[in-house]
Amino acid sequence: MEKNTPIIFDKNTVEFVTVAAEFCGFVERAPQVSRRKFVDTALKLLPLLYLKASLLPAGDRMDDFDPETFVTEGDYERVRAGVAGVLRDQDDYLDVFLEDMAYSDTPIRQTVSENMADIYQCLKDFVCVYQIGLDRSMNDALLACEERFKEYWGQLLLNAMRALHDVRYHASGEETAEDEEESAGWLEDRPTEEELYEGLDLGEDEADESGERWE
Repeated sequence: MEKNTPIIFDKNTVEFVTVAAEFCGFVERAPQVSRRKFVDTALKLLPLLYLKASLLPAGDRMDDFDPETFVTEGDYERVRAGVAGVLRDQDDYLDVFLEDMAYSDTPIRQTVSENMADIYQCLKDFVCVYQIGLDRSMNDALLACEERFKEYWGQLLLNAMRALHDVRYHASGEETAEDEEESAGWLEDRPTEEELYEGLDLGEDEADESGERWE
């Protein structure tokens, strides 16, 4: 980060905002795609999201109160149900990276859909603050999102990736006709690297010139 550049205009921040917004749109549109396409896209988008979150610049809060939240219980449930509907019988997995494991001798049942909805809730609240464009709120929302990444949703992301990797490469369940058709055309239709990285070269000058930040 260049000297005296606010963290909200740092290149790594701009890239994180872009990928976070892409993730939110992706899970909101989950019911519109097949399971195979959802899993393959998620396994490309989630590592990129983790990488960009891990590169966020350090900073200090400007206000004593937490940033505004936007995701309602209904929004959360729509995302969770949408992902669960796509993954169907492959939604469940067993997890050992939970605080409750201290009181259990066996792995605890988790779902990818809940993991994705939890990540979505953190990121959507953050992105919505950025769309409003108030610098102090953007600063604090960024730091709050980064704190939650370290404490909470970063681990959920890794857990979901592990489960989705198993679905993609090891699941032995029967595919539907839709999945089989999607499998045949996936090599031609899958997102390109350029599509997943679209907008990531947006720099500070472009953000400052437009006045319409990442909307």
